Amino acid sequence: KLILLDSLLQEKMSETESRSGCLMMIKLATASFGILAGMSTFFVFTFVYGNVHAGIWALLSGVFSSFVLHLHLLYKNHRLAAWHTVTSLTANRNLGILAFLGSLAATIYYWYTAISQQQEMYPIRDSDMIAGVWAFMTVKWSAGLTYFGHKYNNLLVREYSLL
Repeated sequence: KLILLDSLLQEKMSETESRSGCLMMIKLATASFGILAGMSTFFVFTFVYGNVHAGIWALLSGVFSSFVLHLHLLYKNHRLAAWHTVTSLTANRNLGILAFLGSLAATIYYWYTAISQQQEMYPIRDSDMIAGVWAFMTVKWSAGLTYFGHKYNNLLVREYSLL
């Protein structure tokens, strides 16, 4: 299965398409929006509504989206090899896998708790459903870190193998 993923990631794209095309701009915009949404939601849910669980998950979501944005910016500006080694990108991927599993377990827990106890969305302070939504956002960004960490790792390996 990992070999299939590697072969999919090694499909050829033109250099200009992958680094400065519309798809890269969308990746940068979504990761930037993820940072903004995560950080602002952290403050709102933690300090205004008092839902600390949702706030912490929003903060983690913002942190993982910033990791993804960092990787995209380095790749776009041809600085990936200057900042990262194969080992550090593997560590990023592994961190993404660990965070993915943890946040997926938390999402299932929060949603199961909210549904089994028939919790209402209000009051927001006690809503496990909202905490589950933000744990799911962390699932999404940790999956992104896993995918792009692996993709850029393969790219680095390929570039160094040509030398």
